Amino acid sequence: MDEKTAYQPPRFEPHRWLRGGHLQTLASVWGDAASKFNGQQHIVTLPDNDAVVLHENRPQNWSAGQPCLLLVHGLCGSHQAPYMGRLAAQFAAKGVRVFRIDMRGCGAGFDLSEQLTHAGRGDDLICALDFISRRAPNSRLGAIAVSLGGNQILAALGKIGAGVSRVPEWFDRLDRVATVSPPIDLLRCSANMQRPIMWPYNFYFVRKLLARIPPRVKLREDFQDKIFRRRPRTLFELDDQLTAPLSGFADALDYYQQASASRYIDSNPISTLVLASTDDPVVPVDCFRKSSQAWPDTTTVCIARHGGHVGFIDRRNGCWMDRALETWFQGFV
Repeated sequence: MDEKTAYQPPRFEPHRWLRGGHLQTLASVWGDAASKFNGQQHIVTLPDNDAVVLHENRPQNWSAGQPCLLLVHGLCGSHQAPYMGRLAAQFAAKGVRVFRIDMRGCGAGFDLSEQLTHAGRGDDLICALDFISRRAPNSRLGAIAVSLGGNQILAALGKIGAGVSRVPEWFDRLDRVATVSPPIDLLRCSANMQRPIMWPYNFYFVRKLLARIPPRVKLREDFQDKIFRRRPRTLFELDDQLTAPLSGFADALDYYQQASASRYIDSNPISTLVLASTDDPVVPVDCFRKSSQAWPDTTTVCIARHGGHVGFIDRRNGCWMDRALETWFQGFV
């Protein structure tokens, strides 16, 4: 492990049959969806009148002043992703009030937005935390954000620290944050995805993302103009043809340049953990090396030798990621 501070993650020995990054990544989608772990739904209206949805799980013994935690999913995820359910159950069992988000157009928010979610939607997470802070005005706040959500929150915190975005009233109550496999350099991640070996990932992402374009987005005139072009075959083509122009960017390169958290990370003032792996097939580990990225003293970067992209399945057939996050939040719970 590479460790910047005294944080000591638990020992990680990958599952004997899941030693490669691709296998670990595939294993990350195994497991039951979180549909059985139901929670109270809250629709959070955003400044542009789109909405995200929060799913609240409040322990019976929770009382005013005890902590609240926001869980943020990745690119093709929702509040029902297996890791979202596992983490919600894990922290709720420890008395933490948990809120799982559905980003714009995702999960329960499928028909609530005219805009697409993307890597630069960090302000949506700030709005979600603002909602949580008002419901728990005396509580410490925390957040765990996975993959795309990790880029969103790192960029949002960095912008606040750099003075680009306003400081929320509750910001001094944001105790700590953790991210897992965040694509902080979108251009580098995109270049990595162009390799021939990555075609199964491109096929998966493009198919999933096209299938879940929100109905209200499909009604937009500019969407109708774009969709009749050649069907995108890679994530870059999808971003260049749809995500970027529909979200106000000139093209995919402009989107990647503006939305990458790497621009703002060194201004993040919040105690933050970044979990990554050397064999992540989606996010190159070099994104996290000191030679490529300046990290503030507030951030701990933990790079595991194995784990793939949001995998981290260990020898006990459990998820090391969950235990590493629990260790990070020990002083929070």
